[in-house]
Amino acid sequence: MPGRANPFWRFSLRTYRAPGVQDACLALQERCGADVNLLLFCAWTGCDGRALDERSLRSAVGRVGLWQSEVIAPLRLARRGLKRQAADAMIGAQAAPLHKRVLALELELERVEQSLLAELESQWAPPAQRLPPWQAIAANLAAYLELLGEAAGPDEVAHLGCIAQACSAGEPGVN
Repeated sequence: MPGRANPFWRFSLRTYRAPGVQDACLALQERCGADVNLLLFCAWTGCDGRALDERSLRSAVGRVGLWQSEVIAPLRLARRGLKRQAADAMIGAQAAPLHKRVLALELELERVEQSLLAELESQWAPPAQRLPPWQAIAANLAAYLELLGEAAGPDEVAHLGCIAQACSAGEPGVN
């Protein structure tokens, strides 16, 4: 299966399971239109001390933007609809198994998106200067939110901090 050996995928699975990270990512997705995979990409590249400039961020967004909007988002909408329909006693027995299958497919599509991002990152030259990982992670996450045109209010700052904290706690060499 593509992406199984992808270190970004392994990082994302580990980070997403950390306390509060799933909720933080989904809140930023809902409130700011953030792509969860791009949030995790910002964190992953930051763990290596790489600060993403606007050009790099735009490149990453451009690399996966159509995949996200044309493939993943419509499937996510269908999955959410199936979940709501599963609550209806008349169709719940039919909708619930479909919901599980669509969820599994959505996860595979997310893995493809992450492979595209990891491939893009592998083409970049090493950074001229590496920052302390915690600083690069925080800077990358904030820069991504800024690129989305979102002002980081207290809730967004808390969500970004939760993600950065989980990365800093889970990565060797990250303070």
